Amino acid sequence: MVANIHPELNWFWATVWLIVSLLFVALCGLIKTSARFNTLDQRWQQRLFAQSDHWWWQAIAAVFDPKTLVVWDFALAGLLLCLGRPARAIYVLAALGTLDAFGIWVKHHVKRTRPTTFAKGTTTYSFPSGHTLGTTMLALMMTMLFANPFLNGLALLLWLLVIICRLRLQAHYPADVCGAVLLAISWWIGTEWLFLLIMR
Repeated sequence: MVANIHPELNWFWATVWLIVSLLFVALCGLIKTSARFNTLDQRWQQRLFAQSDHWWWQAIAAVFDPKTLVVWDFALAGLLLCLGRPARAIYVLAALGTLDAFGIWVKHHVKRTRPTTFAKGTTTYSFPSGHTLGTTMLALMMTMLFANPFLNGLALLLWLLVIICRLRLQAHYPADVCGAVLLAISWWIGTEWLFLLIMR
């Protein structure tokens, strides 16, 4: 199996990692310190994404809940074990596990409250979106590990549906979703580099 995309240890991927990491840090800073940015983000949410609480959005949210994503991650690791790739199985478990832990730390550091329109009214923090964070990482790993157009297309479709779901349910602001994507890309590149260095 040949990977479709793979973050090699070169200047191109180092530049990508640096850009997405800096964008994520800048976004954290804006959310934490800029009332004007937060107001703009709230307006984007209200103008671009009408609230919808239909059962299919709820179903997508349930299937790709951060806790459920752990099950998907173990399923992927099990598949890799069956294919004789134990090192990669450990990689996918470690990559998603550490990303989730860091995402939770960021939530409690930034402490952004959820939109008041969120139907499920919860006290958990909003930035970054846990659903988007885990799904982005899983989709990136799937695309890297399997050069299968159908699987890659399915991963992309599900990733887009999760993003739309979080915004349509108004569980997050647009910046929450963008921040999760940036963090997942940065983490994916970083963990893959670490894997390559360990396996040398």
